[in-house]
Amino acid sequence: MASGTKRKYYMLGGKGGVGKTSCAASLAVKFANNGHPTLVVSTDPAHSLSDSFAQDLTGGTLVPVDGPEAPLFALEINPEKAREEFHDASQKNGGTGVKDLMDGMGLGLLVEQLGELKLGELLDTPPPGLDEAIAISKVMQFLESQEYNMFTRIVFDTAPTGHTLRLLSLPDFLDASIGKILKLKQKLASATSAIKSVFGQESNQEDSAGKLERLRERMVKVRELFRDTESTEFVIVTIPTVMAVSESSRLHSSLRKENVPVKRLVVNQILPASGSDCKFCAMRRKDQMRALDMIKSDPEISNLKLIQAPLVDMEIRGVPALRFLGDIVWR
Repeated sequence: MASGTKRKYYMLGGKGGVGKTSCAASLAVKFANNGHPTLVVSTDPAHSLSDSFAQDLTGGTLVPVDGPEAPLFALEINPEKAREEFHDASQKNGGTGVKDLMDGMGLGLLVEQLGELKLGELLDTPPPGLDEAIAISKVMQFLESQEYNMFTRIVFDTAPTGHTLRLLSLPDFLDASIGKILKLKQKLASATSAIKSVFGQESNQEDSAGKLERLRERMVKVRELFRDTESTEFVIVTIPTVMAVSESSRLHSSLRKENVPVKRLVVNQILPASGSDCKFCAMRRKDQMRALDMIKSDPEISNLKLIQAPLVDMEIRGVPALRFLGDIVWR
């Protein structure tokens, strides 16, 4: 993973509480210590990157992480702050403030096309998927902005399964939505032009449609990025319990349907071998072995590269601890 030249984006996901953030942060440290300028991004509304790095990463901006050999930056996307901004914007000028906010996310044109509606009433509360829309806008920035060209590795610490699947399917939804708007505009274009020509006004349909088409192209780029087997990999993180393994199997099935490339399955918190087990540890180990056997016999995930990460006797917090974990997990 560190020595490859083409693969740049790594997305780590799974159910809540399996240690995605620790795995993502340790992978980012591993990349940085192998000479890759790296960015680790949290798209999880319940951020814990700051806790993992023992450093304040809040604020929604790039923050340099102290410690690794190559540059390592972290970014926590702050959906709560965005929700507050969205609510405030919806109160301004009958909702037109929403367009300014969405403009900043690169999605303003969608709002612009709905300008005839009373946005203040409709968008008083953020629509479902706003968190993912913000994350998508950041991905678009990564693809287009010179600021992010320095990074040869970008690691995503994604939200729990449901949010992640919405994030991955959103480009398709927006692409389809823009496509419908463009078709509608084409149908209305001739009638609108005829009416405006009577009053001697120039139509700006072409310019508006052109902007929408460009946004659609950007969405297609993001969608292709998520499915690009050379530049992107999704790593599933789980723990050795029957429930967690079952969810991981369903997640892989959904990712496969979305054509998202998955190669590795990290099973976290495995009890280390011991010569003298207490009754509790023996029962836990028996349960964990049953879960590992499930993985081997599950046709959905048995073909993934299995990485077993042990339960460690220390809190994984700060760059030295993350380096220690990364050396165990990401060999």
